[in-house]
Amino acid sequence: MDDRAPSGRGRQRGIGKSIPRLSCSRYFKAGHWNSISLSVDAEISFDKLMRDEVVACRSALIAKGIDLFAYNTTENAADVNDVRKALGIKKWVLYGVSYGTRVALEVMNEHPEGVSASILDSVLPLDIDHLKEDGRNLDRSLRLLERDCQKSKNCMRGLGDAVRAIVKQLDKQPVLLRSADKENAPAQYRYVSGADFLEIIFGSLYDRYAIENMPTLIERTYKNDFRPLADMVFEEDDIEISQGMDFSVTCSETSRSELPDKRFEYWTKWIGEADYTWVCPLWFPQGMTVSQKHPRRLDIPTLLLSGEYDPATPTHWAYRAAKSLPFGQVVVLRGIGHDVIDSDPCGSEVVADFLANPRRKLKTECIGRMQAPQFTAAAEEQWQEPATQRAAAIRSPKQMRSPFRFRHRSSTLPRKH
Repeated sequence: MDDRAPSGRGRQRGIGKSIPRLSCSRYFKAGHWNSISLSVDAEISFDKLMRDEVVACRSALIAKGIDLFAYNTTENAADVNDVRKALGIKKWVLYGVSYGTRVALEVMNEHPEGVSASILDSVLPLDIDHLKEDGRNLDRSLRLLERDCQKSKNCMRGLGDAVRAIVKQLDKQPVLLRSADKENAPAQYRYVSGADFLEIIFGSLYDRYAIENMPTLIERTYKNDFRPLADMVFEEDDIEISQGMDFSVTCSETSRSELPDKRFEYWTKWIGEADYTWVCPLWFPQGMTVSQKHPRRLDIPTLLLSGEYDPATPTHWAYRAAKSLPFGQVVVLRGIGHDVIDSDPCGSEVVADFLANPRRKLKTECIGRMQAPQFTAAAEEQWQEPATQRAAAIRSPKQMRSPFRFRHRSSTLPRKH
């Protein structure tokens, strides 16, 4: 989760160096959450291992006297306002990215007196149950990809049909992938299903560089060349997160009984296997009442940034949030995924233009110069392994789903244990 204050990156309760910190890292083994085995013949019930780890973490946090119900967006927003008052600041500019935009919107909703303006990047509105929208949002982004690919000589035709064929085949028979040979490192193995493939696609759509390589990934996977997919599956993940905070916030804001989409779509299984469908009943076994937020109409000048390809917080969410902000300005950047400001210098130019006069209509010239992704050809020599790409380009399964960027998924094995 990311909530940024004027002086830099702010940190909510429960994460970073805050005390207490809702971390589960001592209980979670990365290999279990990524369904990675050291033996091709190993029969491991990753589902059971992950469930046991969630219960162990929850029990340990409760034993420390931590109230898991106290970690949610409402409390985060109250903390932000308390910090402002403690610092003696009359008004400040809020800066939120992804989930941080929901916190900022909640601050504006409940404590508008302390906000002079706000910058919201990759907008998550207060009245959206975001997990329910994942399937449709992914489909939307892939349709944009196919649209732009049709105009490029470097893309195969029928990209969308290829994705659906891959998902159907891998859900029917997951493929066993082996990690590349590394000196003094044992080989690793993982079964990848169609749902896992969509998880890779979802995470790659966050980043412009990964978007440009995505047609190559899809084409080569469609042609049964799984090396690019294996490179991504076994990429090391050094991101440290507070899983307990993620579970507390997400499970308190999601109607978990309604998560799986009932329609027969290529992404239905991906939605149904989302970890929150089984984590939330373990994290809050007594149940949780999900409160629906109703945004107030506010005259706070607000810049709402959105990446055209963003699968987690799509552009229409920015426009939705802007309906209650008469002084809000939505800017959509062409060819960008999630986290606009960190993805392209134009994002920073737009912010500077906005801050110069928050109530003036933006005229930032770079917006009109943004281009569609420059797709790479699918020839074998064109593929760049994740280690040679920009770090943000490849996101492991632990980071992918949801605007929190805290995501875990188990792999579907071809046999039950």
